[in-house]
Amino acid sequence: MVVSSRLWVLPIVLLFAGDRSTSRETLVGPHRGSPAADGQPALRLYRDRDDLVLDLGPIDLPAHAMHDALRQPPPLAVRAPAEGWVHGFSVDIVDAAGAAVPQRVLHHLNVIVPEQRELFSQIMLRVAAAGSETAPVSLPPFIGYHIRAGDSLMVSTMLHNPTDRAYVGTHLRVRFKFSDASGFLHPFTIFPFYLDVMPPAGSHSFDLPPGRSERSWEGRPAIAGRILVLGGHLHKYGVSLKLEDRTANRVLWQVKPDTDSTGEVTSIPSKSFLRSFGLSIRPDHVYRLVAVYDNPTGAPIPDGGMGALGGVIWPSGSAPWPSVDRRNAEYQDDVRVTWRRVPSAHDHMRM
Repeated sequence: MVVSSRLWVLPIVLLFAGDRSTSRETLVGPHRGSPAADGQPALRLYRDRDDLVLDLGPIDLPAHAMHDALRQPPPLAVRAPAEGWVHGFSVDIVDAAGAAVPQRVLHHLNVIVPEQRELFSQIMLRVAAAGSETAPVSLPPFIGYHIRAGDSLMVSTMLHNPTDRAYVGTHLRVRFKFSDASGFLHPFTIFPFYLDVMPPAGSHSFDLPPGRSERSWEGRPAIAGRILVLGGHLHKYGVSLKLEDRTANRVLWQVKPDTDSTGEVTSIPSKSFLRSFGLSIRPDHVYRLVAVYDNPTGAPIPDGGMGALGGVIWPSGSAPWPSVDRRNAEYQDDVRVTWRRVPSAHDHMRM
């Protein structure tokens, strides 16, 4: 797509608000991977007013149960029933009676489009991701991620329950703001993208050594475009997250997390680049993501580190977004990890 310079003056705002209505309307999608027995989780897709809702459940969460003590729901997928655009998402968790469950029970969640690849790697495209700290995200109606009828939407999640209360029949709902293709004006298409300081396919946590340390990964984007928004994720004792253009030898973005007195990360500010007409990235340049930590404990912390970036890119030119290459070893590793055919520690990806 050729980017119109006139639209760059329009602000893109990340609004931390979302429609949390729980009323249900027409069921619009079949579910795949249906459970073999009653009470096992299933994935459904339905319309609720202007929202497209992915509903995963039921799932029982005993009190004080960590993720390895629970029978985690398997990755499940549905087919999109119609063409349209997604303009943001929120996550709701409710019990069997429809009462809200604290978002603390969500370790991580990924919504994946298996037929398309990530911008910087051959793994499957992550279009939404959340953890316990993730707030609802909303984009203006004139831009959105384009979903076509028949596209697969897969949900992979991990839950735990650190609270004193058990929750029975829990349902996890990912609520997308959605506009279908029947409208007269169609939004401009953007794509989410994801980067991590660990290799793309596999575990995304690493052992944190004592003192100050860095972890990084670098690669090239598949296509050119302009980055509109960036955000990040760090664990406790995280100092900074930085995106560099190694070819041009310059820092494109750097952020320091907000932390409490114990070093726990409370939030990481997101950054919009609209005023500067976006950050240009090119497939002939190498880019590197760097996570910096300072561990004051004097001892290594197993799986204590993580460094991830999530962003929105507006592709340049008319070339289509690339599909996955199923022969690629990176893609095959991602499939094995996603479908849990190999062990993977805490595969948390935050948009």
